[in-house]
Amino acid sequence: MNTTRETVEQWIEQARAKASNGGVTAEDLDELRRAVQLSTAGLRQRLLYLHADTPNIKSALVSFYLHEPVAGDSTQLSVTPDWPYNTVHDAMIDGWRVIHFPQQMAPFDDREIAVLGYEFILEKWEEFCE
Repeated sequence: MNTTRETVEQWIEQARAKASNGGVTAEDLDELRRAVQLSTAGLRQRLLYLHADTPNIKSALVSFYLHEPVAGDSTQLSVTPDWPYNTVHDAMIDGWRVIHFPQQMAPFDDREIAVLGYEFILEKWEEFCE
């Protein structure tokens, strides 16, 4: 199965050829829409909550929560050094996208507030089989 990017790139190449021979039609655009819808069907959003020592993406992690797109209990919590990433940056290299950065305005002291580190929220869209 082609990725959305591959599908769009193929369509663009075909559209370039058509543009030199009279142009792209409304039917061509409908075909592109169908191709993109098919290529993204079955994708589900995965959420990864990473808690770090500081708001820096290369800071050591304190804990993580992984939310999988399945019915029922889909949360995996770990506060042990048994997770797949050492930093937010490591997760980004593995394809996770940061969708929320922690507040960076004031220093953090975990003795004064009930928060476990600086929270980053990351997402990844993947085909997912339950």
